[in-house]
Amino acid sequence: MGCWSLIIALFFVSLSWLPCANAYAAEPNPVSAPPADVAASTQNSGAYEYTGLDRRDPFAPLVSRRDGGREKGISPLESYDVTEMKIIAILWEKKKHFAVISLPDGKSYNVMDGAKVGSHGGVITKITKDTVVIRERIRDASGGMSARETVLRLRGEEEE
Repeated sequence: MGCWSLIIALFFVSLSWLPCANAYAAEPNPVSAPPADVAASTQNSGAYEYTGLDRRDPFAPLVSRRDGGREKGISPLESYDVTEMKIIAILWEKKKHFAVISLPDGKSYNVMDGAKVGSHGGVITKITKDTVVIRERIRDASGGMSARETVLRLRGEEEE
């Protein structure tokens, strides 16, 4: 019986605090009161209207995905991936090599060392008598940037 008497005593003590709690509840809370223009709009229409003004949409995703379409580069050579390019010919002078590259759209372009090609910011680093070496910086699976070299051959796979 001692346990029940303690519970009943706590119940009566909590009842004695109720008038004090009601006194605090009667005071308006200045922090939760809506601004005057919002209060006026809710009184007039009966509904709350959110005007975002210059704020970001709270329902829009923070990270957006790129569209599946092809990203247009500065030049046509930068609009295609290097794996889609074909070497048509390689020309050379005494110390310089030039390559003729064909793109999937059917157009051909003359390139030399240092030319920017590929959709990942690739640069032609070396042209030999039968290869073109392209160095790109690509984001790997861990999120870091790593260098990738692609070698395009003049005769493709038929000579190997």
